[in-house]
Amino acid sequence: AARAFRYVNFLGGAVKAPVAQLELLPEIYKAKFSCPDDPQIAKIFDICAYTFHLNSREFLLDGIKRDRWCWSGDAYQSYMVNDYLFADRALNRRTITALYGKPPYLEHINTINDYSAFLLIGTWEYYFTTGDMEFIRFILPRAKALYQFILDRLDENGLVVQRPGDWIFIDWSDIDKDGPLCAEQILLWQAHNAMAKLSAAVGEDGGLYLDRADKLKSVIMEKYWDAEKGAFIDSFTSGRRNVTRHASIFAILYDFVDRDTAEELVKNVLENDAVTKLTTPYFELYELMALCKLGHLGMAQEMIDSYWGGMVRLGATTIWEQYDPTESGIRHYGMYGMRFGKSLCHAWGSGPIYLLGRYVAGVYATSVGSETFAVEPNPGKYAAFDAVVPMRDGTVAVHYDHGRLTVYTELSGGVVKFGGREYALEAGKTLAIE
Repeated sequence: AARAFRYVNFLGGAVKAPVAQLELLPEIYKAKFSCPDDPQIAKIFDICAYTFHLNSREFLLDGIKRDRWCWSGDAYQSYMVNDYLFADRALNRRTITALYGKPPYLEHINTINDYSAFLLIGTWEYYFTTGDMEFIRFILPRAKALYQFILDRLDENGLVVQRPGDWIFIDWSDIDKDGPLCAEQILLWQAHNAMAKLSAAVGEDGGLYLDRADKLKSVIMEKYWDAEKGAFIDSFTSGRRNVTRHASIFAILYDFVDRDTAEELVKNVLENDAVTKLTTPYFELYELMALCKLGHLGMAQEMIDSYWGGMVRLGATTIWEQYDPTESGIRHYGMYGMRFGKSLCHAWGSGPIYLLGRYVAGVYATSVGSETFAVEPNPGKYAAFDAVVPMRDGTVAVHYDHGRLTVYTELSGGVVKFGGREYALEAGKTLAIE
């Protein structure tokens, strides 16, 4: 079996010409990002890209040191990063297929309730990005079987609960997991919606899925929304009415709440230092996505510099599974009760690739198959930046310099949204906006 290492110390005996081979999936790096006034940003981007490449093999793996496994939650984020780095459809497709396996389903994907939901949601998002109808027709029977497995394990209120053999994960943070967990329910709501969209894509009626989503939303708002706190509580059964970040983040990301409520969640939860901070790049990416979606780019840019940059300044050549800036020395490398148990090359740490391409350069698909797309730059604190972002079968180049913007692509179907106006992109022609 393959083993990953940075340094090797041979103890005892004569060592004759040790040989190490590096095995990588051949990929073309289609994305770039740099800021002329802050070379650290390009370094972070490149280290994230290298981290992601090392974990891109037959499937999208979590890390190359310890598990070397295909975890659905990790993979869900990796689909996004892949779209904004390699745009390797086959890699995402192989990973989705491997995770589904074959029915009948006797346990959740990776035994984790939330990871089953992520697989259904990720299947819809793959189709939206690629328009790959052949794959959707192939995989939809498995998606339906997994969805039915999820339904069969819900409680009488249609809520996700922990059954024997289940793992309610969400994140490593300290969450009140007594009874049905709010973050799980919002993921289920989005899974209902994903199934409705997939059904509609193949010409089937998705009304039943939407009905379930509507009923679930009513239950969630009744049982988990705390008007006094202006936030979702983790559990309605424990009596603690504990608030963590996870449910609020999902509510913003998946448009579970309207814009005003989303801003309320930012103020009461995401910008509230009294609410327990996140410690993994995994959920940190979701939090920063939620903030960027609402235009709060500053916090995301600061976090890229302090959190990801913090690892880089400690000498990291790949991004870690977890980073706690309050720790020091050898404590950085311990996890799971093992002195050196932490993965120091973890794919879920590559999130800045997505954040910078999607929200700073502002490139995103606006229709199935990315047939139409938008470029909506938001430089935030960056006075200038250069970006290249994959889109469809090509790329989009975005250059911003102190209020001046130029965009170039060989692709048709694009628009630029900048300065309160919208401009049509012509394939093969540079659009310059002063």
